[in-house]
Amino acid sequence: MDECVHGIDPAWCATGSKTDDTPSNRVGADSFHGGERKQDVLNDVTDMLGLPRFVLREGGGSSLPSEVFDAAARRTGVSNGSMPEVCEFIVRKAGHPYSPSFDSRATVSGGGSTVTLQGIQAMRKALGALL
Repeated sequence: MDECVHGIDPAWCATGSKTDDTPSNRVGADSFHGGERKQDVLNDVTDMLGLPRFVLREGGGSSLPSEVFDAAARRTGVSNGSMPEVCEFIVRKAGHPYSPSFDSRATVSGGGSTVTLQGIQAMRKALGALL
């Protein structure tokens, strides 16, 4: 029996049988399979702010560009700071709840001042209300 790259019968595997229609290049993938990606949300945010689009590095943990947060702070009139701070200021200014899951500040490592997919989604929603 031939095996696909996953070690199973190719007839049982969408990749092995060439019926897989999943995009092979998921640039900026940072979500569960089939869900929204950081790249998708970042594109929406940059479009809302009138900024050029940034392409995130492929793979997990894609860092969002600080320039987007700087521009968002200016446009919404909140204080500038770290990316998680700006995200929180914007979300709260829109009157929306802010969750610790929106950034890495509550993690043991501190996560390098990272805004999560859920955080950038919340910021996009807040920007929609504020702009």
